[in-house]
Amino acid sequence: MSRKTSARSSSIMTNVKNGVYVRMQKFANYGSVVEDSIYAQQREAERRLKEIQAQREIRMRSSRA
Repeated sequence: MSRKTSARSSSIMTNVKNGVYVRMQKFANYGSVVEDSIYAQQREAERRLKEIQAQREIRMRSSRA
């Protein structure tokens, strides 16, 4: 085994030992932004529902007049 190959395999083994290849890096920062949380999504859905209900009420009032 050459030094280059040995050094590469050594760095890979160090990464494996430290968990670089195990962790889910794709979702590492999920939840760090406020909009990622369930509560923020629920609050946005409730706000949107109130907006839709208000628009519906305005349409109903204008059709009665």
